[in-house]
Amino acid sequence: MRWLRKAICLSLCLGLIGCSPGGELPKVAKVKGKVTRKGQPVSGGEVVFTPVAGMGGQTGQVATGQIRPDGTYTLTTFNTGDGAILGTHKVTVTVRAAEDMRKINEMPGGAIAYKLPKSQVPDKYSSVATTPLTYTVQDGENEINIELEE
Repeated sequence: MRWLRKAICLSLCLGLIGCSPGGELPKVAKVKGKVTRKGQPVSGGEVVFTPVAGMGGQTGQVATGQIRPDGTYTLTTFNTGDGAILGTHKVTVTVRAAEDMRKINEMPGGAIAYKLPKSQVPDKYSSVATTPLTYTVQDGENEINIELEE
């Protein structure tokens, strides 16, 4: 019985080792900037940088940043404020009114469905498939200001 416990323990330990990241994380660089629309700061919302494979970028982890009231953002990929993976990224911007974020609908059976309000910027900026925004993150510190055309 004792050997069975040891075998199970050893299997679990080896399994945990196999679940850890197998190599080094991709290199990231700091990215900060400001989001504006019609020359005015966009307040609230989120910026997402999605790496584009085959365009000098690596597939993998996206970088996100919350847009502050003055329109500024700082990206995070693995650790707070660390930036984005080096290379080319498609960039999406979504801004939703804070007062609309808590609208909910009750469904049969007591389930509650949350419905995100429509973004306050044109829909094309909310999807990787339709966004016209493409930026390259280079080694070092990057300041990427995003101007939404419409």
